[in-house]
Amino acid sequence: MLKIQDLDLQGIKAVIFDLDGTLYDKSSLGRRLLNTQFGRVGLLSREQIARHNLRGKYFGSEEAFYDAFFNEMAKGNKLIARLSRYWYFHDFMPKMVETLRTEYQLEPWVRDLCWELQNADIKTAVYSDYGYVEEKMEALDFIAANVDVVADAPSLGGLKPAKEPLEKVVEMLGVPAESCLMIGDREDTRASTIPRMTL
Repeated sequence: MLKIQDLDLQGIKAVIFDLDGTLYDKSSLGRRLLNTQFGRVGLLSREQIARHNLRGKYFGSEEAFYDAFFNEMAKGNKLIARLSRYWYFHDFMPKMVETLRTEYQLEPWVRDLCWELQNADIKTAVYSDYGYVEEKMEALDFIAANVDVVADAPSLGGLKPAKEPLEKVVEMLGVPAESCLMIGDREDTRASTIPRMTL
């Protein structure tokens, strides 16, 4: 169980948590989502490929990112781009939230650690490479009001490890980047501007 004494907080004024794979164990999530996507396997595959191809790229705004994302899924086919957008927001992401609600639990250390950090006057943020962050937190029975900032990379214009969206999270926290610590489950999604602890 992760505790505040496990962290090197010398000079740290804010801790940014990755969501997926950090605040809950996302084992078998891909398989479970696949089971909800009967007849949509092609779209699910396109989503993963598009996400991989756009990783680390910054587009300047949420609208520009999603235009690029769904065009990448469609590879120039406007009909598939529209279908992909509808599927993503009205089927895939709601089913991800529902899968978290029924199949997953918040890691047992999360609430206590956030409370300890707040008592130490250290701000906290939850940051995800997917949207629906507050909905996913609520599905895990973790209220967004328990942290100072809730953000997702797409709404800030890109995907991890693009530095610009993360810089916007730091700006929302109101602390210098060098005073932030990021806690996540993958080293390859780390923006080099923020110190990171990988679980």
